[in-house]
Amino acid sequence: MYLINVTADNSELDDIPCLDQKNPNSVRLFNYDRKWLLDRFDEGLKIIKLDTPEPAFIEYIPAEKAWKPISAPGYIFVNQLFVPEIYASEWLKSILLHHCEIENKDKNGVVIMLGNDDFKQNRTFFLQRGYLEYAHLPNFTLLVKRFNPESPSPYFSMNFETETSHGQSHTITLKYADQSTFINFYIFQMGREFEDLGFEVILKKLETAKDARDSGTPYGTFGVFLDGNFLTHRLLNQKGIQELIGKQDLNIVFPEIKKSFNHPHSE
Repeated sequence: MYLINVTADNSELDDIPCLDQKNPNSVRLFNYDRKWLLDRFDEGLKIIKLDTPEPAFIEYIPAEKAWKPISAPGYIFVNQLFVPEIYASEWLKSILLHHCEIENKDKNGVVIMLGNDDFKQNRTFFLQRGYLEYAHLPNFTLLVKRFNPESPSPYFSMNFETETSHGQSHTITLKYADQSTFINFYIFQMGREFEDLGFEVILKKLETAKDARDSGTPYGTFGVFLDGNFLTHRLLNQKGIQELIGKQDLNIVFPEIKKSFNHPHSE
């Protein structure tokens, strides 16, 4: 088994799944948008892939260029460490992670951000390899392995608000990056579903890593906001949108939208 350095010049680029933006209708993964990946290569992104039939890879970039709300100067940020369940995942993940650490041994360390489910599943794996919990947001954990004990401690660089707005704008804002091949289709679909429920919809495209860090979404490349307050980082289908809005206290905050939500197809 050997490692493949995925570049703009080899065909392996077309086989890399985009794990940040999950398909809301299927377990199948979207692929990255090729142009988006090529632009990230210019910023220092590296993708190292194993020569396995199914994609198994690690993706990392200087933390200053990460499309996540973190501050970690001099560190390397692991955006994805992915090995399909059909393989002996811990062994292969160890190979990939070790390669990243050795290649970046002159950095301050390695930073990884995990959602709660991923952290619960992989907590032992990372702790056994020297990673420590450095910071938390609701539903997210920042793990760090420091190579330089004098280096600054990484942290989340955003305030994460979950309060529901009591304003009168009732606006849904979708902030997104052109990261995956189908993002524009799902942005259009989500916007239409929210409009059918009576919301005004605003689309904001994220063009740079700074845009992503300043976006107010902990996942960086996608976020749904209700009157400026963060709701979710997941792409949603119609059912998911109805479940999301159904969790809000529409009786108090949105009486006119609650009526539309309860009777979305009435004249």
